Amino acid sequence: MSNQAIIPQELASPESEIELLARETDTPVEIVHEIYTIERAKLDRAARIKTYVPVLIHRHVKELLQTRRSSIH
Repeated sequence: MSNQAIIPQELASPESEIELLARETDTPVEIVHEIYTIERAKLDRAARIKTYVPVLIHRHVKELLQTRRSSIH
């Protein structure tokens, strides 16, 4: 992964990340917000190095939402 792919996510606000994840996964913003908030809190507590938390949380929440969506359909 290049630095160009990482930098925009690091600079994105949680609100814009939530909106992006909602669009990418076709999931209501309210659901994404709830999952994002819970998972972000877990990762913030566990992570010793915070540099890549935004990238990791984006990937993790997207994976959770895609898994959730495929189990519903």
